Amino acid sequence: MIRSFSITLTIISMVFMAATSELSATEPQAAGVYWIFLTDKGPDIEERILEFQKTLPERTILRRQKATENEIVADAYDLPVYSVYRDSLNQYVKTFREESRWLNAMSAIIIEDNLKVIEHLSFVEKIRPVAKSDPQSLNYEIAESWQAGDFNFEASPASLDYGQSFRQVEQINAIRAHEQGYHGEGVIICFLDTGFLTYHHAFDHMNILAAYDFINDDDFVGFDQDQDLPGQPNHGTGCLGTIGGYYPGELIGPAFAASYILCKTEETGSETAVEEDYYVAGLEWGERLGADVASSSLSYSDWYTTDDYDGQTCITTIAANIAFRKGMILCSSMGNSGPGKFTLGAPADSRYSLGIGGVQWNGLLYSHSSWGPTADGRIKPDVCARAVKTIAATPYTTDGFGKWNGTSLSCPLVAGAVALVIQARPQWSPEMVKEAVKETASQAHHPDIRFGWGIVNTMDAINYPSFSGYIVDNETKHGLPIEIKLESDKTGQTIAIQSDSSGFFLFANIPEGDYRVIIDDGDFEPYQASIAVPPSEEYDIYLGRKQ
Repeated sequence: MIRSFSITLTIISMVFMAATSELSATEPQAAGVYWIFLTDKGPDIEERILEFQKTLPERTILRRQKATENEIVADAYDLPVYSVYRDSLNQYVKTFREESRWLNAMSAIIIEDNLKVIEHLSFVEKIRPVAKSDPQSLNYEIAESWQAGDFNFEASPASLDYGQSFRQVEQINAIRAHEQGYHGEGVIICFLDTGFLTYHHAFDHMNILAAYDFINDDDFVGFDQDQDLPGQPNHGTGCLGTIGGYYPGELIGPAFAASYILCKTEETGSETAVEEDYYVAGLEWGERLGADVASSSLSYSDWYTTDDYDGQTCITTIAANIAFRKGMILCSSMGNSGPGKFTLGAPADSRYSLGIGGVQWNGLLYSHSSWGPTADGRIKPDVCARAVKTIAATPYTTDGFGKWNGTSLSCPLVAGAVALVIQARPQWSPEMVKEAVKETASQAHHPDIRFGWGIVNTMDAINYPSFSGYIVDNETKHGLPIEIKLESDKTGQTIAIQSDSSGFFLFANIPEGDYRVIIDDGDFEPYQASIAVPPSEEYDIYLGRKQ
């Protein structure tokens, strides 16, 4: 039984690093925790793949089909580790921990004398230590905390009271998406973090489809006083509120109506932090259950070197790449190790996942937000959201809210924006969603290694690629409600719309190609121009009256 109590908290915001459990002094013979990578998945691969696909939920199959455009969406990555190989390893392994289908690997505690024996087995490709970090390197930041007062407000869908969370949701242009009816309905988000105190009233509305504690191997993801340290669920509770909380007057997350899969994968404490094997297990599980988006506010760095951040080396990065191939978009915090080049961690270096940086309320860079580039020269982060005084749910309370710092908070904001894009454009592939999010961000025309493509613009991403602007009377400078046409140079097809009373027009989701812009109204001089789509374009058109 967990007791709910209210205390005054100093909220910490951090990006958790990866670590293994330290072996106790009573086990001096144990070398440590290692990944054992196998060469193959055994015999009868094609038959087993077809049988596995029959076990997948329909929505998982449909989501994968968008990514692969194939009828058969299962592959060898889905098959479990070949049981004969596992049985053969039993005599050399002290304890098996996690098994990864995607990596075709198992993590295990291995006796030192057996390392070379295992490496030379014919079905073993390689052995690699599970990444770990020094607890002293964890990046803690103090942030202001406050308690919410009593507030009773029933918001209509078009009139939500965001309270102090208004600015962080407005900055990513998600409020306009909410006004258009996009709140995350029908989208599944896999959330990987330290644990979740879902008795906080910000989660009363939340549709939690599944939950699992990969650390303690049970289905309770809250605070277990027999197994967890007191601060274990703090980080996850706060971050989950930022993406999906709903407490009108205080906090409304961008994807408050989405469904959630909660994975407790990050272990806290003075001697152990999160472990990569729990992370990989959680990501695989969430994908198999049909998640469209994954959000993880963690960064693995201490075991790796700068050269490892090449998008294909780190364990979690490999898992992120496979998840994308299967149709799931992963948002990963860049980390709080900036300023400076090459301060990012894994899996934000993945060329397929979105690495998330942080900004202040005014759009300036959060001072500790990690920078790219990757080891192979790619720009990271991909996009940014608010990471300074971001409103989050206060753990161990039912109605408390705090202001947190760190890319741990900007990550769920972006993941929420991605969920709204997927809801609005369910036919889009993961590649199209990712392109739309990046190419409509605030500095898409000049990305760099601090901001990436800039601050996310949810509504513009939903409309991508688009052509928009205002039609203005050159004499009065007033907007004109008038017909404007786009004519495709390739097909000759014409799209015509009417600008509104302010003169605003928007052609959303235009097929790629070259177009002629045509305005031919009897009271004004004819107007023609040429545009190329993409990218999205936005500019004003001034019309002169006929003499």
